[in-house]
Amino acid sequence: MATFRVSKDKNYTTINNTGLRDERLTWKAKGILAYILSLPDDWVFYMEEVATHSKDKLDSLKSGIKELKEHGYVKRYPVKNEKGKIARWEMIIYEVPQGEYPLVENPQMEKPLVDKPLVENPLLLSTKELSTNKPNTDKQNNTMSSSNEEDNPSPIPYEDIVSFLNKKVGKSFKHKTAKTRSLIKARFKDGFTIDDFKRVIDIKAAQWLNDSHMSQYLRPETLFGTKFESYLNEKGAKKHVGNSNATGSKIPGFKGELPF
Repeated sequence: MATFRVSKDKNYTTINNTGLRDERLTWKAKGILAYILSLPDDWVFYMEEVATHSKDKLDSLKSGIKELKEHGYVKRYPVKNEKGKIARWEMIIYEVPQGEYPLVENPQMEKPLVDKPLVENPLLLSTKELSTNKPNTDKQNNTMSSSNEEDNPSPIPYEDIVSFLNKKVGKSFKHKTAKTRSLIKARFKDGFTIDDFKRVIDIKAAQWLNDSHMSQYLRPETLFGTKFESYLNEKGAKKHVGNSNATGSKIPGFKGELPF
């Protein structure tokens, strides 16, 4: 049997192969896992919305999620309101099954899924911000430092990186924001440099700045997240803004544009 591959310079996803190689999982469960992991890191998913992106619908999705839960790819936990009562249940999707590795204190939340939205007609797919006070799952034993970076100056050029981004995209992001600093710090721990950050900013600004749908993703949580290396290795755009070729690649059956 022959395999025909496409050039992976756009509209592709890089994910951990663990779930795809896990022989305990059915093809349905593997497909659900791969699909959810293909979407942006900071998107919050509702089961009812995800189910609309396939012919299988909600019951099939629920059975696949149940299977992923049984094998450690999904964790379910309650979210309480200010009165201490359970307001809703959320599920976290992991690239690597959590039962087979030493759990860190605050494991990386790959993809949150909300069981039952509280509002009557919720926006099912949104870019609700997530907490980033958690380690990177690329290293299972990695933990966040508890030291105060303001008291212990770091050589990481947070201000230079964020200032470069602001200049390129015309925004005013703050370099002292905890979420932004944690993302930049994580990438430096991965071995990337300030030049790598500037190149990613150049590449994505050239692709997205003049696109009304994609320009919203020119922000630290998207550019400096887990897809950073993929962005860095993209071909085509090198520097400067203006030669935008981002018309927004669509996924069949999916409404809206996604920053792949």
